[in-house]
Amino acid sequence: MAELPYTVFSLGDVHLHQLHTAHGKFFLMSEVAQQLFNENPSVFAKELRMGRYHKVNTQSGDVFHTANVLGLPGEPGNTGITMLTADTVETLLTDRRQAELVQPFRLALLKLASQEAARLMAAGEYELALPVALDAVKQGQELFRPAPALQLFPLYLLAAQANLGLKRAKQCEDFLGLSSWLALKEPEATTNVMRSQLSRLFGQLYALQGQHDEALQAFAEDVYYCAQEYGPEDVRTSLGYYNLSKVFQSRGQMAKSLAFNDMVMHIWSSALKALVLGEESAVQSKLGPNNNLPLGRSQLLEVVAMLQDICSLRTQALGPADLSVGDAHFTSALALIHNGESLRAKEQLDAAFSVYRDVDEERVRLARAALSQLQNVQPN
Repeated sequence: MAELPYTVFSLGDVHLHQLHTAHGKFFLMSEVAQQLFNENPSVFAKELRMGRYHKVNTQSGDVFHTANVLGLPGEPGNTGITMLTADTVETLLTDRRQAELVQPFRLALLKLASQEAARLMAAGEYELALPVALDAVKQGQELFRPAPALQLFPLYLLAAQANLGLKRAKQCEDFLGLSSWLALKEPEATTNVMRSQLSRLFGQLYALQGQHDEALQAFAEDVYYCAQEYGPEDVRTSLGYYNLSKVFQSRGQMAKSLAFNDMVMHIWSSALKALVLGEESAVQSKLGPNNNLPLGRSQLLEVVAMLQDICSLRTQALGPADLSVGDAHFTSALALIHNGESLRAKEQLDAAFSVYRDVDEERVRLARAALSQLQNVQPN
């Protein structure tokens, strides 16, 4: 028997567990009875039968095991476990005149669908993410009737991103058009962050289509809005510079590509030296609370890939012995140390040392300081 994955729903002081089974996602009837309706599960089960609500009775050992691990209440007199879909729970809330909980329940479902779609895309699982993102759009459209609301903006972006990941340009463009229309409809409520996200996805779409001029314009707008919100040297602004670099690389304009890469490296080198080595830096003030990067682990993995791509580009354009190649290896190592990936960090530091070769005393000092930090790395 295995413990099933689950999601915790919070509705005020009420907490429900939605189990992710092989046949779908379900709530346990006994927990719904006690937590939502403050009723005995046996009495509640009889009322369910009388009302002919949709339910599933399971004998699954994994469901039993997970319920026991979570300490969920059992069902006296039932050899199985009764499970309810989200639709059934919503219908019960309506029928039992607890309409005040219907909207929070729908919002919780929508939030979880959005988070799942984002998680799948971060893992590169776009085929799995697309139906989840489309379902989130459908939920949002039903929730925010009758007029389209700005709350749909992030949902349309999720669907656009999922389609983009599958190289479905037309569908991506359609959802970006819907997002743009909402932003134009409510300009005062549209934040710089929202405009940045929209511009970035348009840039990625244009890059996919080979429309380099349009991609450069969109990525420049992304940088502008990010800089307005966070500052031009914030780590969150750096992705815009990197995207500009990649477009110039595609056009064969290597000098411009390297110039934007320099900006990316400056931002991340400064931030990571402050974070990992405690070196004072102008970028240090841009770090989040407790001097942490304002990015999640999955985003940091993308940063590592970005830094190593810059390293490859510099190696091809400037040769493996160029000091800037060593800097790229060094900055990648700092990112990997921060992520707890000691083996890969050691490889990058060795590559940096092979370039520096005691030519630059300050660079060697910093690389040695990073090497000493490896002893304190807690693997993630």
